[in-house]
Amino acid sequence: MTSEIHSFFDNKDQQKNKIWTKFCKNFHKNDIIEYETECNRLSRAHKKLKPFSIQIGQESLYAFKNQQPQGMLQLTVVIMLFKRFDDKEIIRLQRHGQYVDIYLENLEELKKVLSTKCMLTSFHDDFSVLKMIGKGSFANVYLASRNTNGVQYAVKAFSKLFIHGQFRGREGLENEIRVMRRLNQENILRLYEVYETQNSIYFILDLLEGGELLKRAQTTIYSAQKIQQLMYNLLKALYHMHQKKCMHRDLKPENLLLKTKDNDTDVIIADFGLAHILDQQPLYKRCGTPGFVAPEVLKYNDYGPFYNEKCDVFSAGIIFYMMITGTQPFLGSDYKEILQSNKNCQINYDIKQIMKGPQNLKNLLKKMLKSDPIDRYSTAECLKHEYFQEIFNSDDLLYTKENLKKYESEFKSTLLRKNSQESQEGSMLLMSKQQQWNGQTETIGSLSNCSNQSANNKIDKQQTNLSKFSQFCSQMKQEGLSPNNVISSRKKNNQDLHKFALKNSYQQKQISKDDDFVIDDEQTTITKQLNKLNTQSPKMGFLKKSQSLGVD
Repeated sequence: MTSEIHSFFDNKDQQKNKIWTKFCKNFHKNDIIEYETECNRLSRAHKKLKPFSIQIGQESLYAFKNQQPQGMLQLTVVIMLFKRFDDKEIIRLQRHGQYVDIYLENLEELKKVLSTKCMLTSFHDDFSVLKMIGKGSFANVYLASRNTNGVQYAVKAFSKLFIHGQFRGREGLENEIRVMRRLNQENILRLYEVYETQNSIYFILDLLEGGELLKRAQTTIYSAQKIQQLMYNLLKALYHMHQKKCMHRDLKPENLLLKTKDNDTDVIIADFGLAHILDQQPLYKRCGTPGFVAPEVLKYNDYGPFYNEKCDVFSAGIIFYMMITGTQPFLGSDYKEILQSNKNCQINYDIKQIMKGPQNLKNLLKKMLKSDPIDRYSTAECLKHEYFQEIFNSDDLLYTKENLKKYESEFKSTLLRKNSQESQEGSMLLMSKQQQWNGQTETIGSLSNCSNQSANNKIDKQQTNLSKFSQFCSQMKQEGLSPNNVISSRKKNNQDLHKFALKNSYQQKQISKDDDFVIDDEQTTITKQLNKLNTQSPKMGFLKKSQSLGVD
């Protein structure tokens, strides 16, 4: 069945195809079925309800008729809409302009399952935006509460314009959604829902108040017990990820967040922009951050076998090394030297904190940092290691905090000194991705701007086409409502390699006859929310009544 509604992820070349793809027995056999039910579909010719049954796996829906497989639908970027037929509510699943209508007497359970698998379109009806908590060249992050229960979330808004202009940007964002939806573990940033509006893609995420692990380690002495618990939590999360056939490929301190301000070891893995599903074709083959990349990633070529999830164990080992010593094992005077040192993988273990530690610590660290992945431990082997039953002398870690401060000022600034494109040509070419969100929730400006100058110029030229939502945020900045605007500008000038987010400034007019999908949500709903904010006392000290803003 064809519809005139278009999604950002739709492929025009496939709009004449049916919504169902051919049923794959092996794919279905290896999937984990989470939900199944008997239901009805609305026939396209006679507009009558016809019985069939469905099964929903990790990311696919399977259709059956009389227990015989009819087809399957990959749900990651399928749009879920709600329609009415003969006074009955039906669910419409749509992809590439094609759709199927499903009716079930009790739709609530099916809605709940599909809302975590599909794209939704009612962001401004479902959430109230309270304030901006992060802003950058690639994304804005907002504090928002769900209207039905008041629960607060971090909402990351991706600009469709910017994503569309990036190399494999749309495919990369879809891949990130697929990876995050597979994962459900307490030490991994959780993606609850994904929404699409005229201008943006919204991720509904856990609200974390602990900030970056790196920042915490620079102000807090991590005892032997804390490092032990921290690494155990990190490896547990990686074990879950690898069991789900995913690898992160960009583990580094800046991508590790903390849940709360009171707990130093409850670590959360974030930023899955370079993550990969092991049984899929990779979008990027050589990727990561210099100083943390496994050697086999840097040495990979198209003629050899592809590397596996043990590349994450190596990156975790580098983090382990840094938490013990406060230093980075791969040094150099510029980006190219650091990358070459990383590739050679010559690590100095003759450091005071390591030498004074117990043998089990040194043994585990060396096993995690083996240059050859065949000799390197898996996450399961790491978790079973005797180190996690042993504690070393915490007095040996007193110098670690100061060393970690030097890491940010020296090592990270060295990575910025690329000087020219020559540093990344040939064997030095490495796909890197800056950090998206540092987890801070108190203020605007917790994300620094790091896009290149051409990207910034492109965005500047689009300012006249900003949505109401982006105009509101831009005006706040001009009015000086950001307490950290000076700090943010300094971060922008420094162009911190490890931080990024998406700037939500694209106005893409999508004309549709389907009122349930495209409504003027960027104008009407935001105006209502701002008017509401302007008539009440600020709850978080963010907006003052004398500085309230109106939107046309």
